[in-house]
Amino acid sequence: MISVSNVSMRYGAKILFDEVSTGFTPGKRYGLTGPNGSGKSTFMKLLTGELDPQKGNVVHPKKLGVLSQDQFAFDRYRVIDTVIMGNKRLWAALEERDKIYAKVEMTDADGMKLGIAFEVVDRAARDHERCPSNGGRPHARRPRRLRPLPGRRPRLHPVAPAGVDRR
Repeated sequence: MISVSNVSMRYGAKILFDEVSTGFTPGKRYGLTGPNGSGKSTFMKLLTGELDPQKGNVVHPKKLGVLSQDQFAFDRYRVIDTVIMGNKRLWAALEERDKIYAKVEMTDADGMKLGIAFEVVDRAARDHERCPSNGGRPHARRPRRLRPLPGRRPRLHPVAPAGVDRR
């Protein structure tokens, strides 16, 4: 849960918000609307911890994913890499792994670093499997075979090859 208590922000003489208190419940979706310059981006920066409030306090979970407004910031990356960057520890481990793999020869120290990187990747995979949006169930489930409805038998309908007229 994210909670905002008596938060005030101003820039010079302009008051963006004064003594705002609200809460955001996990699993719900919220929209923040308003005219340009009204403080939407500033409020989002307060919610994510990027900015500290001038007055009041904001409490947010230790792990919080944020997608930046800069639409060009990740142009040079694949989409999956951009998503993984949201987990800074995982991204750093994957970068370290790639740096070690690029070496011609690996030292014992590199092997130790690689082991640590793999532990981080394994932990992220376990955390992903227990993701609350998945009800704590593993993501990788085998698809079930479709069965015919009771009392109905599946039928095959012949299809004419291209160019053959079956009237």
